[in-house]
Amino acid sequence: MQNRYDLIIYGATGFAGSVATRHLMESSDLNGMRVAIAGRNKQKLEDLQKLCKFKPDIIIADSNDTDSVESMVQNTKVVLNFAGPFAKYAEPVIAACAKLGTHYLDITGETAFTRAMIDRYQEQAKKSGARLVPFCGFDSVPADLTTYLALKIASEHKLKLDELCLCYQIKGGLNGGSLATALNMAENNTFMMPDSNILISDKNWPKELEASRSPRYEPTFSRWSAFFHMGPTNNAVVRRSAWLRSHLHESKSESEPVFHYEERLLMPKNYGFIHACLTTCFVKGFGLLSSTAIGRELIRWCYGLKPGQGPTEKERLAGYFHVQLVGRSSGHDKLKISMERKGDPSNETTSALAIECARLMVANDFATEEKGFLTPSVAFGMSLFEHLKTAGFHFKTEIVDQELVHQMQETNGATQLSYSSPGRF
Repeated sequence: MQNRYDLIIYGATGFAGSVATRHLMESSDLNGMRVAIAGRNKQKLEDLQKLCKFKPDIIIADSNDTDSVESMVQNTKVVLNFAGPFAKYAEPVIAACAKLGTHYLDITGETAFTRAMIDRYQEQAKKSGARLVPFCGFDSVPADLTTYLALKIASEHKLKLDELCLCYQIKGGLNGGSLATALNMAENNTFMMPDSNILISDKNWPKELEASRSPRYEPTFSRWSAFFHMGPTNNAVVRRSAWLRSHLHESKSESEPVFHYEERLLMPKNYGFIHACLTTCFVKGFGLLSSTAIGRELIRWCYGLKPGQGPTEKERLAGYFHVQLVGRSSGHDKLKISMERKGDPSNETTSALAIECARLMVANDFATEEKGFLTPSVAFGMSLFEHLKTAGFHFKTEIVDQELVHQMQETNGATQLSYSSPGRF
């Protein structure tokens, strides 16, 4: 029986969900996609519907009401979930998708929760045919996709990368949902978890060393850097991708966990060391405060944000992100993969990334026949790269190793990617 909808956006009235809904329903390239928005508050859904150029249908569904969730899930091909904290609200939706064979994606950064979902629903999802793809927002598409591209280039040119370092430059605001998620993770002792293999079922898979949380000078960029607070989450996703590709019997050179991966936040050039020290103190201070009930209340009071609240459109559009992944071999820089976009990471970028992943899922544009829990790069492969290029994301590769540049020039046309030194893909 044909589904009534191609895509249902669940948690659409949350801050990131509403941004994503408005962007999608104002676009001219829906290509006949049948869309509905879902949540528990009819009035808020109707208010959001009025803001949309193309009016989505409305579905009332509450994660506390299993019947309403299953009714929603069985009427669509894909569920895009924005309702967080996911550890509180997402399991009934995931369970219904795994049971009914409906594809699912979300924007969570909650690795401990996702591991619990893998343990509970992986086998059922594989049997039903559901593909479940968490981490489709700023956590963790830039990390997952740039790593995939770097390893792809290295594999095609028989280059062994043993170290990958992703450096961030970001400007943006926080929304109430993200704050609630961070505090819920802290309350449950799952914030910035150091276990890099938390998303990997194989206990024998080699573990990553815990990343340094101290300020550090980055010679490649002539800047100081600090520990990036989402590094542990993104590291776990990158490593699950490597494990999945190995599990799916892809090229060993692309899949073996022989590379060290870490993330850093680049500081301004002026007074960079001071900025790095202050950033480090802030991250440590947030961690200490959020570990106690009184501290969490103080953080809520300081930020003054409730779920559904966030930066203004002007503030969101003034933000940006720019990431640069450096691939090294034996301590020497070999290549850089960069990715950037205007718009703040937590809201504009996350919404855009999730919508493009949803478009691919609706179109059945998958890079693998594997079912169950997948990462964005494993689920969508090069199609995600191509889609993001048309959605305002910019990519660039810079080949640092001159021998590799000559090798690429000699084999021009032998790869799906175009190279420049520097230049855009």
